[in-house]
Amino acid sequence: MEGGFHIITILAILKAQPGKETELAQVCAQLSKVVRTNEEGNSMYLAHVTTSDPSEIVLIEKYTSEQAMADHQHSAHFKEAGAKFKVLLATPPAIKVLNELD
Repeated sequence: MEGGFHIITILAILKAQPGKETELAQVCAQLSKVVRTNEEGNSMYLAHVTTSDPSEIVLIEKYTSEQAMADHQHSAHFKEAGAKFKVLLATPPAIKVLNELD
């Protein structure tokens, strides 16, 4: 952390239920667009599909502060996506909070 500024990086791995791969990808792509457009404290929100497993989506998220991350988690668009995830995901998301190495 330099000068009190600390980027928080989140890696979220989502696994779709069989037959729900396309729908999960669409929800994640839409969420990514909404977050990047509307969340000032978010500096990156990218959705990727794993090349070896089309049922796996990886979200890479970066926030400028703990508050920005909390704001994201309490946003209407995150809650709406979360409700959809409940029926689309085969397993709970694997969430990793990362610290960048200098």
